[in-house]
Amino acid sequence: MAATIHLIRHGQAAFGAADYDQLSERGREQSRLLGAALAPLAGEGDIAICGGMRRHRQTAEECLAAMYSTPQPNAADARPSPVDGRGVGVRAAPQIDPRWNEFDHQQIIARHKPEYADHEHLVAELSCATDPRRAFQSLFAAAMTRWSGGEFDHEYSEPWPAFGQRCRDALQAAAEAAGSSSNIWVFTSGGPIAAIVQYLLQAPDAQAMKLSWTLVNAGVTQVHVARGGPRLSTFNGHAHLYGRADLITYR
Repeated sequence: MAATIHLIRHGQAAFGAADYDQLSERGREQSRLLGAALAPLAGEGDIAICGGMRRHRQTAEECLAAMYSTPQPNAADARPSPVDGRGVGVRAAPQIDPRWNEFDHQQIIARHKPEYADHEHLVAELSCATDPRRAFQSLFAAAMTRWSGGEFDHEYSEPWPAFGQRCRDALQAAAEAAGSSSNIWVFTSGGPIAAIVQYLLQAPDAQAMKLSWTLVNAGVTQVHVARGGPRLSTFNGHAHLYGRADLITYR
């Protein structure tokens, strides 16, 4: 039976805070809107998986709660609640698979600019820029290029090739877990999604970097799984945020 893996990027996180790994209030709202939009697809046999990061779990909680509480036309009164691996009709946490975790962005920045290993120093430097977000994007793009270039692989705890393989392994595991399920909801980050799309399209490494910059918070990328293997179906869908420019964010 064919299944769809829904790769959901976490809602907006606490950009610029000492602890980035938590959703902002905007991120929570984004996640709830996504859940309501996906509600017509939800079924009792669905599987939910999320990475081990707090922002992944918070996105899953908000999204699944909205998904399974949104009334559906012509639907039975009793709907399964957020799944516990295979939706058995009880509210429980999704399966945790750390292979869906984001890369270590702090290490990547610090290897590029060692002085920025001190987060407070980085924040202070960015605060002096005319456009802090643009300054960070420029810094991060250069750091990512260094990480993915291959020349300095020995300096990273997880070089780019190892990260890509981890993401492909996570995708394979999700596909194998599908069984008779129609939907697999995966709550993750932009890096794994970009790496998987790059893999499915057989695009060069540099393309993954470009893809990651376009991914919207609480956007969904769908991968169709059938006998022929996984195929990209949709990329970075975020129609649930249309008309709400304040909710279209990228960090």
